[in-house]
Amino acid sequence: MVVLSSAFLFVIYCIGISRASNITNIGNFTFTWSNGTNILLHPNGTSSITEEVDCFGLGTTLARGLEWFFKSKANGSQALDVRFYLSSRKIPQRGEVMLGKQFGLEWVDFKIERRTVLIVHGFLSQSKEPWIKQMEDAFLFWDDVNVIIVDWSAGGNTWNYYKAVVNTRIVGARISRFLSQLVNATINSDNSNDINWGPLYLVGHSLGAHICGFAANQFAKLQTKWIIQRITGLDPAQPCFRSTDSSMHLDKTDAPFVDIIHTNGRLLFHLGLGLPHAIGHVDFYPNGGMKQPGCFTPSSSYFNFLPKSKIEQTICSHGRSYLYLTESLISAVSSNCTFWGHHWDLTYRGALETAAKICNASICPEMGINADKYSHRGSFFVHTASQSPFCVGDIAKEFNLKTHLLDDLATELKD
Repeated sequence: MVVLSSAFLFVIYCIGISRASNITNIGNFTFTWSNGTNILLHPNGTSSITEEVDCFGLGTTLARGLEWFFKSKANGSQALDVRFYLSSRKIPQRGEVMLGKQFGLEWVDFKIERRTVLIVHGFLSQSKEPWIKQMEDAFLFWDDVNVIIVDWSAGGNTWNYYKAVVNTRIVGARISRFLSQLVNATINSDNSNDINWGPLYLVGHSLGAHICGFAANQFAKLQTKWIIQRITGLDPAQPCFRSTDSSMHLDKTDAPFVDIIHTNGRLLFHLGLGLPHAIGHVDFYPNGGMKQPGCFTPSSSYFNFLPKSKIEQTICSHGRSYLYLTESLISAVSSNCTFWGHHWDLTYRGALETAAKICNASICPEMGINADKYSHRGSFFVHTASQSPFCVGDIAKEFNLKTHLLDDLATELKD
């Protein structure tokens, strides 16, 4: 049953497995996924996969069948296009900064001494998504920052999910290169003495979260004075990233502070798109981190078993992570509510106990933009409302927490 459920998710998520996917050349090297799959990057701009791919634990026989079903044709003529858009309070309209020889900051308001926030979307997404614009505006409302929007839709807007996964490494390297060009442009400027290097903060959703981790690793190797201080992973993608090897996914070793917001971290055969296990310095689990209130239909519905209904509920929960971060930015300015995190042992009983507890800054950290202001480390349960505004602070919860948690925690986690 587990294998069949995993296969079902594999099919409905439209995964295209290709043993010879083409990606943009960034050098001649090899990297290896945890299952032994080697990705060889050749000087001619192509890549080849030398071992069987089995991201979902389906077994090689079923994987081969799905590979045949989703077989995609290679296209060596199309490069992986990654675009970078900058905005600020002074010039809120996005301006594109080209990577490579056309790089220049003449038409944008970029200042290295400000905090720089880089936002990376996920699978089947792009920079014009409404949630990205809302988050961009919220960051500019929150503080006078440089906002950089990364658009890798050329590599992520494909039904071939495995190809998108391979591309995450490439996009991470492109981001590292872009940041290094910002460093060089700053050093080579007329006023390069006594540079005040502002903090660098990466935010990524789903596959974008892992891209942030890869980018941070690559950029750290350059040993510049500009340091990535923080990474926020918004429900980091689960398919192909369940490895225990920290180098294969976003991890707390990627930056001095890594905080994670889990909103759809169910087991894969229950249609979970996000990683369920803790990978950051602080891992927040809103409403248990598996499904979000307001995203699922009541269990009494006769149509709740249909695939379309399940998929919509899953995507809704997966996307709540970025809505929570955006709302925290606005709340940080208005000071009207706090997403308090209750220390949690990941059990059903422990989750129920949090409903009766009152939080304050001495015993609870905040989920969202202010998470780095606290010394707390570990896993934390966060209560939210079922619709915007999601922040509830310590007021009574508006949905039945016991029923909400029972479906997942009582059966999937040890109590």
